[in-house]
Amino acid sequence: MELKLADRMTSTGYTLQQFLLLQALERQATTGRLMTNPRVTGFSSFAKAVLNFIDDKKAPKTCKNLYNYLVANGYYIDIHAERNNRKV
Repeated sequence: MELKLADRMTSTGYTLQQFLLLQALERQATTGRLMTNPRVTGFSSFAKAVLNFIDDKKAPKTCKNLYNYLVANGYYIDIHAERNNRKV
């Protein structure tokens, strides 16, 4: 049985779907701009979609606070490292 594209693992250790949700949350928190309408995720916001796959009851529910919490707890270490190692 072949995996769906969204379920394939990236080099960061997240599935492609999780990786894109984390990127979307980061972009919204840092710039205030959306990558797409969050409702395409099945949730009303990217924060709710991310909260659905992380298992942390103490995580904040709002976009900027959630992003800062995830950065502080190491969720973005591999994502930022991959971005910094990318060759142009």
